[in-house]
Amino acid sequence: MAQFVPIKLDVSSPEYAQWRRDHTPDGNGIPQLFIVRADGKTLYGRSGSLRGPDLPNMLIAALKNSGRILSSQEARALTEAADKFTEEKEKGNFESAIKAISRVRKIGEPGLIPSYSEPALRLNKLVIDTAEEVRNQLKELSSQIESDQADAKLKSMLGYLKIRQDFGALKLVKPDLASFQKKHTLKENKQLAREAKILESASEANTKSKKTRAIESLNDLINETEIEPVRKEAERKLSELKQELSDN
Repeated sequence: MAQFVPIKLDVSSPEYAQWRRDHTPDGNGIPQLFIVRADGKTLYGRSGSLRGPDLPNMLIAALKNSGRILSSQEARALTEAADKFTEEKEKGNFESAIKAISRVRKIGEPGLIPSYSEPALRLNKLVIDTAEEVRNQLKELSSQIESDQADAKLKSMLGYLKIRQDFGALKLVKPDLASFQKKHTLKENKQLAREAKILESASEANTKSKKTRAIESLNDLINETEIEPVRKEAERKLSELKQELSDN
């Protein structure tokens, strides 16, 4: 019984009237026994007593459909993870947002945590909604990369690489990222994918040594690429990195 929280209601009380609106029993006799899951779903609701092994068997069956029961520490960890995820995502710090929820994987995969508790449902919804946002972005990028315009193709490829960097650790979107990669980066856009990755790496250079290496890579890219938008973006980024090193 430790997994259940017993509640007694007087059938003549206003609370019971509200309860009946949400949970309708099978039968009108007394007593009435309900098993209600953490998300409010009625797992059992009948009038009359259960005798012999019927009661423990019913409780065991209900537990199988109740999801994981969290400890107070686990519930707190999920709440903190959801708060941090929301905070970092609103700031645009998507990598940090994903890292914030990766710490609770021992409880369950974010977005797929097998619990009906409020903290788990909240975190799952945040992750599921984010995964759907990513899928929609990938659909737009997929349409964009199929354009005949080279600059649109490059913009799409850079967008894909940024999404992969930010959300690649999110299990719910890994199949979508893999599908985009297979469809758009391994055949006719292979060169574009390789060169876009050089541009992405240059954009992520955040130390003097990394910027110096990025400048070398960009110089090589400018001399070798046959894709004009890539050359222009490489030249722009090269000028930017040189200015940053000069300022320091």
